[in-house]
Amino acid sequence: MADHPLSDVVRGFYNKLNVETNFVCRCNEEQLTEEQKGSFAQLSEEIKKRYYGSGLNFPENLKGKRILDIGCGSGSFVFLLSKLVGPTGYVVGFDLTEGLIKTAQEQSAYHCKQWGYDKPNFEFRVLNAEKLDEAGFSPGEFDIIVSNGVFCLVPDKERVFRAAFSLLKPGGQFYLNDVYAEKDPPEKYKNNETLWSLGTTGSMRWDTLCPVVTSIGFTTPYLTCAAPMRVEKEEYRKMLENARYSCAGWRLFKLDPKAAKKGASLVTYKGGITDYPDAFPWDVDLTFKKGEGVEVDAELATTLSSIYLSDCFTFQPASGQPATRRNQNPFQHMDKLAAEGKLPEIIYDVH
Repeated sequence: MADHPLSDVVRGFYNKLNVETNFVCRCNEEQLTEEQKGSFAQLSEEIKKRYYGSGLNFPENLKGKRILDIGCGSGSFVFLLSKLVGPTGYVVGFDLTEGLIKTAQEQSAYHCKQWGYDKPNFEFRVLNAEKLDEAGFSPGEFDIIVSNGVFCLVPDKERVFRAAFSLLKPGGQFYLNDVYAEKDPPEKYKNNETLWSLGTTGSMRWDTLCPVVTSIGFTTPYLTCAAPMRVEKEEYRKMLENARYSCAGWRLFKLDPKAAKKGASLVTYKGGITDYPDAFPWDVDLTFKKGEGVEVDAELATTLSSIYLSDCFTFQPASGQPATRRNQNPFQHMDKLAAEGKLPEIIYDVH
């Protein structure tokens, strides 16, 4: 099956950008641990100036894990993850842009040396995300799946989510970072090639993510971060009717259908999650402090007890009927941060 015409446009756009780019996009350092910031600084300059992501979100406890990066670009996140999984783990990155994959492959030896590896624990492939279900991977092959700023460029998003669900192990996490819109784009510009390639008209309206992914089988998304994206060019702002966009991160999980269901629970973090010895930030509304019980509803208790991080928590029956927030509105969260003087800087400009 031939690629969607918009996928061909995106391929051409990023192949050209791969050659012409000569700047380093801002990384969301305020949301990274010191170790994560240090690892990003160790990336080669050729890779850093081809980082076009919508913000980095690192899954936790990655040693020995097998990870898939959907739309890896020039490999920045693959290289970072390959350090964190260690020599017994493995990371597969793919992208439809041949030029970016070529750059990633050319920079592989540099990063093996940086991390002290004798041989790569990662690989890169040229692949359209919409054809992930035809790539030859086995069901349940990956412990964790990530994607950073890619779904906003994919025409058939549901097909990719379905493939990702199939490839993820039960108890595994899909850590999704992408661009989201507050409202639908004007119909006459929906397939505008320039606006689509810039990640605007192809982005999901934020409140459509949850029904799509839960219908496939993922858990309800938990918002982990949100930062503004700015449409700087006046012509584009007019075409988009001054719509707002957010770079937002979400946790999604694939639970084992045979996993035991829990009721509302008092959950206590025992520690044991890498980089979070004293407190583990679950999402924008909930942080588990080591040794301090938090009452959560049945849905979150079941999720926490069924995923690969479950050994880091203890569970007791809750005394009441707690209400746990999830599928939070990233735009409301940004407005709250702005009112508190805590709004992160612009992740990237569209111009």
